[in-house]
Amino acid sequence: MSPTDYFENTLSLFHSLGEFHTDKLRLAGRAVHLCSPSMGLRDRFLPALDHLVDSMQDDGIPALTIWYADDRDLPGRLKAPPWTGFNGQGYNDSIYQEDVQVFFQPWQTQLFLYSQSRRIGIYWVQKTEDVPWWECTFSFRAIFHLWTQDLPAQLVHAGAMAKNGTGVLIPGPSGSGKSTSCLNLLRAGYEYLGDDYVWVELGEHVKVFTLYQSAKIEPDNLTQRFGDWEPFITNRERYKQQKAIFNVKDLYPKAAIGTSLIKGILLPKVAHQEVTLFEKANATNALMAMAPTTLHHLPHNRQVSYDKFRSISLSLPSYHWRLGRNQKQFIESFDNFMNHELASY
Repeated sequence: MSPTDYFENTLSLFHSLGEFHTDKLRLAGRAVHLCSPSMGLRDRFLPALDHLVDSMQDDGIPALTIWYADDRDLPGRLKAPPWTGFNGQGYNDSIYQEDVQVFFQPWQTQLFLYSQSRRIGIYWVQKTEDVPWWECTFSFRAIFHLWTQDLPAQLVHAGAMAKNGTGVLIPGPSGSGKSTSCLNLLRAGYEYLGDDYVWVELGEHVKVFTLYQSAKIEPDNLTQRFGDWEPFITNRERYKQQKAIFNVKDLYPKAAIGTSLIKGILLPKVAHQEVTLFEKANATNALMAMAPTTLHHLPHNRQVSYDKFRSISLSLPSYHWRLGRNQKQFIESFDNFMNHELASY
């Protein structure tokens, strides 16, 4: 069986549904429809995306359709992909995936499919309760990534913050201080576009669009730095075993913006020093902060994505961001950087 045949067989299960619910979203000016018979699954996935809901959409053909369900709500049983050899990131380089891409993680009993020619994505999980908690904080991430192959856009493992129409992209691996820095800036009055994955649109100018408005904080970090946010935790019963999850618009409604121009790239690193410092970096530094970590999570279409990362890194000035312990000086230095260093770009 080819991936195309497998996709068509799977899609036929969704097309034979008697009833399903459709949520209409708008992302970077493009219409996206999420269609599902599984309301429990919808309750898990939609909160991270509900800022994109566009109830005024017309009934034209969307730029992307995502069908999703668990086994209990499909009219027939979905068979697992018939191929072996999927790696830890859900990728299998032994099967031909020119039009239909397959992202399968059998140990998590979840599947992502995408047809490039039809611009249709499919998500399946055996049971709603089997969905990994982190998957709900970046809903349908793999499908959005596969969709960008033909778009002037790219998902980036990064944060992004802005003020007065000027934004910065903040890529980096886990543990670099990326998310904590974004959330400290959120508290200090900056606008939030994301702290884990963001949608970067390439063109005459580089823009970031907010894809997810869900923030995650390690329990210890919550206690030490963000204890006053505890009333807004959305997974209160489980956050000590997972991470504390927040909807940013619950915390700071005015800070939850949709898009911003990007004027620079910051490469954070915990410096184990008192003060925070900015130092010029080069395009290669920026490229290596974006590409490896993103393509580890999202391995399909590597060359296409790599070329976009390279374009982003060459389009914007980059800076090493040495993160110090002094919180007041951290904010003051960032204010100064935004008001002076980036003002000329």
